[in-house]
Amino acid sequence: MEQHKLTIDMNEATIEQLRDHHFALFGLHAVATSASGAPTIWLSVHYLERHLEVAWQETYSMFTTRRQSMAPSTKVVPTHNYPAPLGSVLTVAGNDGAGIVTPGGPAGHMEIDNTGRVELGAGLCVHDTHGMYQPVGVFDLIDVDLFQPVPKVAFFFSPIPHMAGEVATRALGPGILLDYSKSRDRSFSVEYDLHDGWSVENRPYAQPIAANEPLNQLLLVRSSALQALAMQRQRTTAAASSPIKR
Repeated sequence: MEQHKLTIDMNEATIEQLRDHHFALFGLHAVATSASGAPTIWLSVHYLERHLEVAWQETYSMFTTRRQSMAPSTKVVPTHNYPAPLGSVLTVAGNDGAGIVTPGGPAGHMEIDNTGRVELGAGLCVHDTHGMYQPVGVFDLIDVDLFQPVPKVAFFFSPIPHMAGEVATRALGPGILLDYSKSRDRSFSVEYDLHDGWSVENRPYAQPIAANEPLNQLLLVRSSALQALAMQRQRTTAAASSPIKR
């Protein structure tokens, strides 16, 4: 469990405009995965001030949900959610996504095994600023999926109709992608101006995001190594569950 923090400084004119037009701050968390899926809004902050501090704990859970659309603006509602440390395995046996969490997964990863006959949705949740587990994406769960949190977060100011758990395949507006692996204390300070945007100059840990830019390539790391590992884990799981022939 490790706290991460972002401090955003804004001038009075910017904060007044954001409030008058009912903007909020939204965050999306990157993840490496063996599965196909879509990113979801993970964090939302509706109380804005000139010196805005946003903090969260990198605490994880695995969720399952009934198969659903991954179309933009779709709200992802986990049917089952299982808090667990990295290296855990969620074995799903029920058609509704219910399962059991055990240790024994690849170090630094979360593994979800679907041993039932129904294709489900699944993914990784991270604690938000309110200490609530929120999905960082939704993915197809067919056999075995692997997930690894990536310490990159995209932030946007956007009108309030967005919500945590909402599928977002394109940027909500001009944004910033922060790489927390480049911070020793997992803390960053940036400035935001309504006209000039986010301060990214001379900040090697910050990358600008254009309005309407596709988010999958920024936030979902579709790793060939994880896909190969997932296939290996699938074979291992299948062999372990097969009856022993005499």
